[in-house]
This record gives sequence, structure tokens and C-alpha cells, in this order.
Amino acid sequence: MQAEEKNSNKADIEALTRGDVSAFERLFKCLEPKLYAFAYKLVRNREDAEEIVQEVFLKTWERRASLDPAQGLEGYLFKIAKHLVYNKSRRHVYEFAFSKYLADYGIVAEDSTQTTLEHQELVELFEEICASMPPVRRQVFAMSRTEGLSNHEIATVLNTSNSNIENHINKALKLLREKFRSYDIVYAVVLAYLHSLL
Repeated sequence: MQAEEKNSNKADIEALTRGDVSAFERLFKCLEPKLYAFAYKLVRNREDAEEIVQEVFLKTWERRASLDPAQGLEGYLFKIAKHLVYNKSRRHVYEFAFSKYLADYGIVAEDSTQTTLEHQELVELFEEICASMPPVRRQVFAMSRTEGLSNHEIATVLNTSNSNIENHINKALKLLREKFRSYDIVYAVVLAYLHSLL
């Protein structure tokens, strides 16, 4: 039974690489319950688990042309899910660190509204800086930092060299450091955050 399911999935993955929507729907129906259970076990929150599952399948559809039917899909999906959970957790840690840093310097407003606004500004600036990067560099940085792919994995997907990927990441981090340098209050926190990405 498992062998039949594996062969069926392989055929669907091959069809998916060609953009077959029906194949994508069959794979979703087959693998979504396992992926949801995996995500829920890690985040212990129904909405977060559902969001992770949706994002995993969205990324799978976007990268359908680079999938390898011989490697199967389950492990690939679980790997993306694991990194999404990690990044979600890391963002929570970063938000806490930012708030604590402001509190240590007596900058937190009494109702915490100021902290929320400043944090939101910081996040928006981060997103604006990423958006200003050349398309390939932005894609490489997202694949590395958001999805947690290794330089080798990214190079394979984009059909380029490891050194080229490393160059893109270094330039992206350099740009982020330069842009955040003028934000004296949060610069130390940002540096610590960027250092955690290395």
C-alpha cells in the first residue's frame, strides 16, 4: 500500500513540476494532515499550524519546477515547515529582546504603545531594505534567512555557485547593517539579531 502511494506521489510530483494544479491538489490532500500534525506538535497552536501549512504549500507551488520526483515531497515539506517554525520562534525572541532593550534604557511608554510603534517601524524598515535589494539578492537572502536553506541548497535551486550565494548574503547583511546604523537606540539589538543570522 505504501509503495503504491509512493509511486502515485512520484507521478503527481512529476506532474506538479509541469504546473499541474490537479496534481498539486492531490498532493495537498495526501500530505496536509501529516504536515499539520507535525507543525501543531511544534507550535501547539491551531492557527499558527494552519498558517505554516499554507505557507509551506505556497512555497512548494512557487518552486514546483525545481522539485525532484525521485526524492519525494514529504521530507521537503517537513524541512520547510521546521524552518518556518524556527523563524517564527526567533521573531518572538527578537521582539522580546527589542522590548527589553527599550525598557532597560527607560524608553518604554507607560501603556507600551510607543514600544509597539517603534518595533513596527523597525520591522517595516527591515522589510523596506530587503525590498530595495536586487531581485536575485532578495530571493537568496529570503531562502537563506527565512527558509533556512544552506548555501549549497540555494545554489542548487538557482543553478549557481556557492561562492555567488555567499556573496549575495554578505552584501545583503552589509546593507542591513549600514541602514540600521543610524538607529542608535536599537543598533545594538539589530547587530545582535543580524549576528544570529550568520
